[in-house]
Amino acid sequence: MDTHYFLLDRKDAFETSTPEEQGITSASIADFFDTVRERDLEVDSIQIVRHSKLCLDAVAAPYTRDSFHRIYSAAKGVVATAILFAVQEGLIELDSPVVPLLPARWIPEDLDERWNRLTVYHLLTMTTGHDRDTMFEMWKRDCWIRTFFEVKPVYEPGTYFLYDMGAQYVMNEIIANLTGQTTGEYLEERLFRKIGIEYTNNFTKPEGLFFSSTMQFKPDGLTRFSQFYLNKGRWNGEQILREDLAVLAGEHHGPSSHFVSGKREGSYAGYALHMWRNKGGGFRFSGGQGQFGIILPDEDMAVGILSCANDGDAIVDVFFDTIFADCRNHPIERDPWDAARTDTMVAELSLAPYRTSPHSYKEQVYGAKYVLQENPWGQKAVEFQFRTDSVLIRTESDDGKKEVICGLENRFPVSEGYILSPKKPEEIEDIDHNFGYDEKKTMYSGGWRDPDTFEFVMRSDSFLSDHRFSCRFMGDLLEIRMSNNTVNSRSRYRDRKTAPDAVLKGCRA
Repeated sequence: MDTHYFLLDRKDAFETSTPEEQGITSASIADFFDTVRERDLEVDSIQIVRHSKLCLDAVAAPYTRDSFHRIYSAAKGVVATAILFAVQEGLIELDSPVVPLLPARWIPEDLDERWNRLTVYHLLTMTTGHDRDTMFEMWKRDCWIRTFFEVKPVYEPGTYFLYDMGAQYVMNEIIANLTGQTTGEYLEERLFRKIGIEYTNNFTKPEGLFFSSTMQFKPDGLTRFSQFYLNKGRWNGEQILREDLAVLAGEHHGPSSHFVSGKREGSYAGYALHMWRNKGGGFRFSGGQGQFGIILPDEDMAVGILSCANDGDAIVDVFFDTIFADCRNHPIERDPWDAARTDTMVAELSLAPYRTSPHSYKEQVYGAKYVLQENPWGQKAVEFQFRTDSVLIRTESDDGKKEVICGLENRFPVSEGYILSPKKPEEIEDIDHNFGYDEKKTMYSGGWRDPDTFEFVMRSDSFLSDHRFSCRFMGDLLEIRMSNNTVNSRSRYRDRKTAPDAVLKGCRA
């Protein structure tokens, strides 16, 4: 699959205003950014629309407003939306039995009789009857839909909530079987083009079918989707989706207790239609690593957040504890100091290392080659050549010689190389991928944390996760600490601060 949709003529862009004109303080926005930074929660972009006015629009470099970003399970709300359009068009009903809607070749011959009572509504509300998430079973087999039914139900469909990620893939194939289109294609003319959402998806399931969790939106995608639901299915005066269906999508349809057991309960207040209810009111699209489209009807607010954080739920909590907690129902006076500080934070938002020192040992280490001790990752040598606004980094490893340009002062020049990593690009975990990009294109940026420690990060359009490197120069000695995600899957550790680093040691040649 290779599907791209670029909507170049955006005549319906949101009108803008200051946060204070919409009852949001600049201080609360600054608190949000300060808190996610302090807690090492990467936020790649955030947009807030209140009273139909865009009052916060921030994208962290090196990403831009034209960068695609994977939305993970926030795509479940997209799939649910496609089902609601199918209901609107009379193709199905919410109480339609599921089995007759699918090709017979995907239905096991020894089908458990309870599956005959599984309805579309049960898929939408995650009350399939399973006692475990079928997604993990699907990954082991070639035919995902057949696998869904081969995992026997333990409960009568409709009686037990369990976060069953396989349900969305069954719904994708219901759409495909009814319309001859993928979920993305089906929604393109009905919704995406009308409300200005650009998307791409370049990955399929083993049998070549639509894989919704790899959908990628630009920073305003989830914002627009959220505003669409805040408008109860209307956009620019057109009722695109029936109001009753749009409202139904965000209502409380079941508990979330089975899912949040042992997790952060403050983020969850029940399940909607493939979306979550918020403790603070309203509902949200919610995807792994911190992808959110938050709909807050009582506040007339729509929020879009794209992130790359192991503990994505914490970002929701920070939003409700800072920006949401300080919302007013009337315009407020704009404090010049808070406004200037916040404007600077938004303008300079970057994923480059935060703390940098103007003083360093760069003159002493310029051009010096450091031979590395034998290590499990095959790294043999490294050299740094510092320039005014960049650093040329050369490395030698079992894979040969490489060099990249590392920007300074929040710059992210594009290089072609992947250095000091024990993993090759094709070995990076699937969960870290944006699909459809050149995996060899990379972007590095760094700075001096203190006079003897140079830190830099690697970013990429293809890989969402960062790769962090801390280089400590001690006379003729060099120690390089590589963050755990250069060694292990980023998702393995909930807290990066407790994850072990890989360490390279060497001395000046």
